[in-house]
Amino acid sequence: MTDDVMTLEDIATTWKCTRRHARDVITKLVGFPDPAPGSTRYRPCWLTTEVRDFLHRKPAKVQMNPEYA
Repeated sequence: MTDDVMTLEDIATTWKCTRRHARDVITKLVGFPDPAPGSTRYRPCWLTTEVRDFLHRKPAKVQMNPEYA
């Protein structure tokens, strides 16, 4: 893994999953960063800092309407 970009293999290693799961599920999650500038459709790359920020972000608090609780 290079310091500035992550490939699908790097993402799969980070999440401890298969490359296929990383491609089909993880990179499609809401809020996952867009591919890095200059990456291709066939060999996409993501900026390491953005992927790590996504990994360590805090989940949003879900507010329930007290009328329906």
